[in-house]
Amino acid sequence: MINLLFFIILVIIILLVILIASIMLIPFHITLNLDNKGLDYNVYFKVTWLRIRILQREIPAKEEEKEEKKEVEKKAKAEWTLNRIIKIFNLFLESMPYFENIFYAFLRSITIEKLKLNLALGMDSPVDTAQMAGFFWSLLPTVNLIPKVSIHMNPVFMKSTFEGNLEFKVKIRLFWIAVEGLKAITKKPVRSLINEFRA
Repeated sequence: MINLLFFIILVIIILLVILIASIMLIPFHITLNLDNKGLDYNVYFKVTWLRIRILQREIPAKEEEKEEKKEVEKKAKAEWTLNRIIKIFNLFLESMPYFENIFYAFLRSITIEKLKLNLALGMDSPVDTAQMAGFFWSLLPTVNLIPKVSIHMNPVFMKSTFEGNLEFKVKIRLFWIAVEGLKAITKKPVRSLINEFRA
């Protein structure tokens, strides 16, 4: 009986280790689509893992959800004081070296699968629009040499406008981010900063 119980516990531990290793090593795929026309915008965000949809959101959200979020934000803002902000800022400065390690781990762990941006830009003056277009066009040939990146800018001379659509897909592995995150949590300034946010 004891041997059977021990075997079951061992199997459960092995399965948990395999699951955690899979989550850390098998990449998550993140998709972001943004479509902007004047003041109207639509955002679609999706996270998948092994083709399993983990998270999916569309913005703008329902009006009820927005109102609930505003009420929560108002309550949260009421608790902030100048002394607390200064304390958090000082703790953040002390924690910066550890956050830098997490940031570099994030850069190592992310791979761009697709970045496509089509932008229509017009300013009040056609001269300003031409200057802005010239600036963009001088940079874009170099930027578009990056694999899987395609950025286009179309000037609009007849009216002031800022419209465009963005397709952004990346894959990210969590292993090195988790390693650096666990290292950071062992440091006192980071723990103090987290505790201050949770208070």
